[in-house]
Amino acid sequence: LLRSSSFDSPVVSVGNLSVGGTGKTPHIEFLTGLLEPYINVAILSRGYRRKTEGFRMVEMNSTAEEVGDEPLQFKRKRPFVPVAVGVNRALAIPQLLQFHPEVQTILLDDAFQHLAVKPFLNILLTSYNYPFKKDFILPSGRLREWRSGYRRADMIVITKCPQELTVETKGKWEKEMRMFPHQRMYFSYYRYGVPYGLFNPGASFPLTLSTDVFLMCAIAETDYLIHYLKARARSVRTLEFEDHRFFTNYDLAQAKREFDDIDSRNKIILTTEKDMVRLEKHYTFITENSLPIFVTPIEVDFLFDGRNKFEADIKNALISFKI
Repeated sequence: LLRSSSFDSPVVSVGNLSVGGTGKTPHIEFLTGLLEPYINVAILSRGYRRKTEGFRMVEMNSTAEEVGDEPLQFKRKRPFVPVAVGVNRALAIPQLLQFHPEVQTILLDDAFQHLAVKPFLNILLTSYNYPFKKDFILPSGRLREWRSGYRRADMIVITKCPQELTVETKGKWEKEMRMFPHQRMYFSYYRYGVPYGLFNPGASFPLTLSTDVFLMCAIAETDYLIHYLKARARSVRTLEFEDHRFFTNYDLAQAKREFDDIDSRNKIILTTEKDMVRLEKHYTFITENSLPIFVTPIEVDFLFDGRNKFEADIKNALISFKI
């Protein structure tokens, strides 16, 4: 019943049906890296849990409190890509284009349910361990809307897949999903890089089977990361908080106590890139207490030659865009 707005530039929406944990951030980063060399791309997010209101351009010196953790992460990784935050996307898009009229494509972060904007391309993410087809509406499950909402998607990405996923399992997913003729499915997974220093990115800490890891994070669905770490470290202890939490000094003090309790000469505190931008404000506490916090970089890749297919489908769709 709502009237959706369309724009002269192609708008690509990346979102999900569930409340989080499907990997929107790394997939938007992947899309940004794919498109930036060819066209002028920008990112628009609502800036979840930021402590400001209204439209705002994200700058390199912005804080997570001002713009949200994910938009700030986007900006830090791609300084020359315009990033903005605004709850009302239909109003925020013209504002973004006013600041950056050179922009040719806009990536909408977490906008699958934002029906006020009609995207040119709708990308739906669902995680391998928590597929929307087997989930339920809140509060019984994790879905924001009915499963049938997936019919709006043009591309469906099954995220956080095990790298050993078989062709047979892939076929079962495609059969159970019951896709429409206009839809395509892809299977993605994460590549984790060598951890780097929180305040010294030039320092690295390769994980070995003699490393004891203390994971401190505030993200949704940590199972995939923990599974990765357990295969590459001697032990993994965790201190987890709710997604997007703004850490307090008490949280850092708790982390220090638990980390100090680990009887090991080869131990490390790990966090994620999304948590990193929320930990920056605690520079004094972290440095004064000599907490060895390192950040685990993450990249998206695809199974079954899906990377080439996904990239080709994105590029071909944008080439075919007509006002």
